Amino acid sequence: MTFAKKHAFKIAVLALCGAMAIYLYVSAHKGTTVNLNQNYKAPEFAMKDLDGNEVSLADTNGKVRVLYFFYANCPDVCPPTTFLMSKAQDELKKKGVFGKDVEFMSIDFNPAETNDVIRKFAGNFDVDSSGWKFLRSNSDEDVKKVMDGFGLGLVKDQNGYYTHADAITFIDRKGNVRKAIVGANDPESSADKIVDIVDALL
Repeated sequence: MTFAKKHAFKIAVLALCGAMAIYLYVSAHKGTTVNLNQNYKAPEFAMKDLDGNEVSLADTNGKVRVLYFFYANCPDVCPPTTFLMSKAQDELKKKGVFGKDVEFMSIDFNPAETNDVIRKFAGNFDVDSSGWKFLRSNSDEDVKKVMDGFGLGLVKDQNGYYTHADAITFIDRKGNVRKAIVGANDPESSADKIVDIVDALL
């Protein structure tokens, strides 16, 4: 009796187990492929953090940057998008890369908002300052110029409210924009989606 005939049942079981393992792996990873569909140099900027220190984009080269423009008194998208980012922060901390290999940057585009106002906003989301910088400028023009460089619109109405792009931008270790997604305005956005993009860039 040949080996194959003698152990046919065992071989069949092993083949079935192997096929099942492949199926489960593919199912678990289905849809997680990230399309890094942008590739251009991010505009350089330098702004103050909430402790008065100047932070530039170049200072964080070597890390993946996750960038969001917001204002603290935003009545709609800024809080839920920041919440999504905070959940992604928690997942990246579990992976041991937050702050070390990944830096979040939230830039307030309303120069009238004080550091205390921004701190209060950030305090609503359990922000870990070791890897998440909140930045601001005293100049409308400077912030708008940076947003323009990222292709993001910003319009201020006569009542002091802003219409702005709800976009989370991903910058690679070398300072190139590789992807941008809509934040809370997109029902398909999630903390997992943010983490998947960061993983692809890492």
